[in-house]
Order: sequence, then structure tokens, then C-alpha cells
Amino acid sequence: MSTLSDNAEMKEKIKAALFQCMLEMSYSKITVKTLAARVGTSRQNFYRYYLSKDDVLLDLIDNTLDAAYQIIESNLEGIRDNVALVSTQIESLILPQKDLINELLSCSNEKVVFSHMRRFVRRVVGRLLREENHTDVDQDYLDIIISQYSGSGYHMVKTWAQNGSEIDSSKFRHLVFNFVDGGLKAVDDAGI
Repeated sequence: MSTLSDNAEMKEKIKAALFQCMLEMSYSKITVKTLAARVGTSRQNFYRYYLSKDDVLLDLIDNTLDAAYQIIESNLEGIRDNVALVSTQIESLILPQKDLINELLSCSNEKVVFSHMRRFVRRVVGRLLREENHTDVDQDYLDIIISQYSGSGYHMVKTWAQNGSEIDSSKFRHLVFNFVDGGLKAVDDAGI
């Protein structure tokens, strides 16, 4: 049984090739053959790193979401007092990646992208509940929170990323702040 290589340099080249292809053509037209040619390797060698182009897409998505999670994780202590700081750090992560985020959210594999957003929100909510030692949680309400914040976060970022003209940074900061603050309050309501 063969295992995938963890050569970070080649994986970064493949992810960069996918992003460049997404800027030039629709996601559905991108093939493994195209990606392999872009990085100067064979399809057989491509499969040493990724099982499919969807796996490359998921890696791009996960990189961004993991960076956002690390912002939350590093600010857990006193997070409710530092909503503005967390919001600013998330904004700083998102703003330079507008083109990448737009392509990720616009690709034809929207269900996969949304499911990763939902998994991210579930991860954050679970971490916040564990941090505050909430052991008895209304699971139905928790599922509603996760669905609501996955959907609203997805559509908020998608609208921003697809907006041809720049959204005023203070308005975007306000949206991010309200999203983070509202999410924290909803988690408080879910914990007993």
C-alpha cells in the first residue's frame, strides 16, 4: 500500500498551479493532467501528493480555515474581552487573500467548500464550549447555531470576495466584528 508524499514544496507548487488555473478557467475544466503539466511533472507523480484535484482544493480551503482557527486558539483566554482584536486579526488574514477566497467560493464544488466551512464553525464552537467547561449542551440548539453561522459566514465572505469594487474596510471590519461577537453570544446561550 502506497502512502502520499508530504513534500511541502511540491504540494505548494500544486496548490499554486490550481489557484492559477482557477483564475484562468472554471474549476470543472481543470484536470489533473493540466495541474501536473503546470508543475512540470507527470500525472503519475501528481498522485504521489494528491488523490485528485478536489484534494488540492480541500488543502487550499483547510490552509485558510486552519489559519483562522489559530487566531481564535491563540486568543482563547479572554476572547470575549478581545472580540475587536480577534476580528481585526481575522480581517488581516482574509483581506490579502481576496482573489483566492473568491475562487474557492466560486468553484463548482460549492458543497465541499460549504461543508468545510461548517466543519470549521463546529470546531470553533466545540473549542469555545470546552474552554468554558460546558458539559451539558442543548445539541439541537448547537446544530442551529452551527448551521446559522456556517451559512451566514459563507455568504458574508462570498459577497465580499465577489464584490468587484472594494468594500469600505470599516464596513467589512464591522461585519467581521458582528459575526464573531454574535457567534460568541450564541455559544454562551448554548452552554448550560
